[in-house]
Amino acid sequence: MKYTILFLALLLFASCEKFDVNNNDKNSDAVKLTFQTVFRDTTRGSVSNAFTKLNVMLFNTDGTKVWDRVKSQSVADADFGTMSVKLSAGTYTVVAVGHSSKVAATIKSPDVVQFTASDGEKLTDTFCHYGQITVDDEHREHTLNMYRAVAMVQFVLTDSEVPQSFSHMVIEYSGGSANFNPITLQGITKSSQSERRVRNELMVHQVFTFPYMSENGTLKMTVTAYDGEGTAIRQRTFDAVPVTRNRITTYTGHFFEDGDGSFSQTDFGFVVHADWDGETNIEF
Repeated sequence: MKYTILFLALLLFASCEKFDVNNNDKNSDAVKLTFQTVFRDTTRGSVSNAFTKLNVMLFNTDGTKVWDRVKSQSVADADFGTMSVKLSAGTYTVVAVGHSSKVAATIKSPDVVQFTASDGEKLTDTFCHYGQITVDDEHREHTLNMYRAVAMVQFVLTDSEVPQSFSHMVIEYSGGSANFNPITLQGITKSSQSERRVRNELMVHQVFTFPYMSENGTLKMTVTAYDGEGTAIRQRTFDAVPVTRNRITTYTGHFFEDGDGSFSQTDFGFVVHADWDGETNIEF
């Protein structure tokens, strides 16, 4: 009887050990994910040069989330851009979003990322990775490329004199999106957004957006300057502002000085930056 009990105990231990190996040991060792940004599809660089926050979610083949919460890092973390996560053997979809915004990036599903911003906050330069990884004994380190998902519009004000009372600007625009599809890198909800910009010496104000349901599109933008008391002192409206993912549209001109408010587009040439596909320059 004593030997029978001992045999049963050993059998039970072996059974439990086998369960642990399959679920929590060999097949659940740390998998290393390293993210890198891709500039103009050729040059790769450190993520810390492109954004300050990294949000990552993995999905099973049936679309369910691997974790309850998005894995997050900030540029202050020593291992920013690299994650070690425990995963069982299998195939997973990885969605990673890099940005520098104060607002949260919520990865709801493999094809929906939402930025929820309160009035006056802003989107920033945003990069994304979407793809599948296979985890097994031979594939436990993965380098994942992240691509820019936004277009940029910037206003360069060339006024020789700026009113002393000028305190800040509010840029309102419609036609873009604050949410995007990681698979297509296109905006998925047509929205109206409002962003506040404080006065600065360079008088350059940048806006980022996800072109709606396309690689390119147009925005309607209203730019209003306010004094310290909150009174509007100048307003300009720009119709059909062209936006294209990974491109800059720059409006240059006098904002405060008198004028008819018209603008002209320069030759459709590109000023190629190290990290953007190009820039369209428009004078107003």
